[in-house]
Amino acid sequence: MVPSTFKTSRSSDDDEANRDFVGAFARGLAVIEAFGPENKGMTLSQVAERAGLDRAVARRLLLTLVKLGFARVHERRFELTTRVLRLAYSFLSSSGLGTSLQPFLDDLARAIGETVSLSVLDEAETVFIARSDTPGRRLSYVITTGMRLPAFSAASGRILLAHKPRIEVERLLSRTRITRHTRHTIMLKREIMAQIAEARVKGYCINYEELEDGLVSVSVPVLNRAGIVVASLNASTSSARANRERLAGEFVSKLKAMADELSLMLP
Repeated sequence: MVPSTFKTSRSSDDDEANRDFVGAFARGLAVIEAFGPENKGMTLSQVAERAGLDRAVARRLLLTLVKLGFARVHERRFELTTRVLRLAYSFLSSSGLGTSLQPFLDDLARAIGETVSLSVLDEAETVFIARSDTPGRRLSYVITTGMRLPAFSAASGRILLAHKPRIEVERLLSRTRITRHTRHTIMLKREIMAQIAEARVKGYCINYEELEDGLVSVSVPVLNRAGIVVASLNASTSSARANRERLAGEFVSKLKAMADELSLMLP
């Protein structure tokens, strides 16, 4: 089915004649919207058909997205990159959705007694879009909205990467420089891939003092109503207050229950 929101057809001719209507921008959005769960990788002809564009226009728009880093092409098939999530982050930040989620995060922070947060993936980084602290339990490593962490070394990043195609994760990892933050930081790329694979199987990811001594965290995926992983829900604490068993048990159970509630609110 061809996306209807930005489809350029004869019915849009009048709109394009309007000086306030930017047809090129509308066509670019149509190309982005053409991709979906069942159309992750498409040929030029497939994109043109789904977006309602001729091949020449679709080609120019796709190559522009590739140059900007929003798409890539491999063996004549185009696919979007995680950079597109920057658009989603802009929406979440400007729409007030973070404010709508705040009461849920506050409830979870009180239930766990620790800092909780919500983050999204942007290439090799994870970006925090909402957070909540428990009074008297703030960490020395303060998590703020808009803060970025290296995805391959953070629990929030690894659980999001776990739901990407392996070949995509391997390509991203090959272009990423891993930085040692503590003596616990996993540096070998094969071990990082093993951690990501394990997170996919378990449905959660634990990070134990890899970013800062004494800091531990656990993350679970958050799906939207279409069943696509769009964010991670995280809890951070001190290693003096939570061992691996507590993180994998009590924390994961409460995080997953809240993730299910949040899924109903995400577009």
